[in-house]
Amino acid sequence: MQRHRTKRTEPISEAQKERDRALRSKYAGKPSLEEVSGGEYTPAMKHGEYLALMHFMNSLKAIRELKKLSLADLAERTGIDKGAISRLENGLTENPTIGTLERLARSIGKRIRIELEDDCAVG
Repeated sequence: MQRHRTKRTEPISEAQKERDRALRSKYAGKPSLEEVSGGEYTPAMKHGEYLALMHFMNSLKAIRELKKLSLADLAERTGIDKGAISRLENGLTENPTIGTLERLARSIGKRIRIELEDDCAVG
């Protein structure tokens, strides 16, 4: 994507120049976006996939709470850090592995069933 500069029609005031200088000095020495990102990119999860994952995690959390199990109980049963389990339950972890989800399901006495469905988006 190529950027195009726009030309100003009126001259820049001294006050604006001073505000620009202040902003530049405020952010001087901070890393650029390219330096921070490291070039790694993970594509965003599709909305339908995210909703399916959230439905699964909400079900898991509801069953856990119904069985009066704490995050610490699940952590002990699965070997997964309770903070990681909390992030999963709250949708803050993108793309968990099937193995992780299976360990969580088994820890509450459930199993995962995977099946194929017709995709409405494909003709």
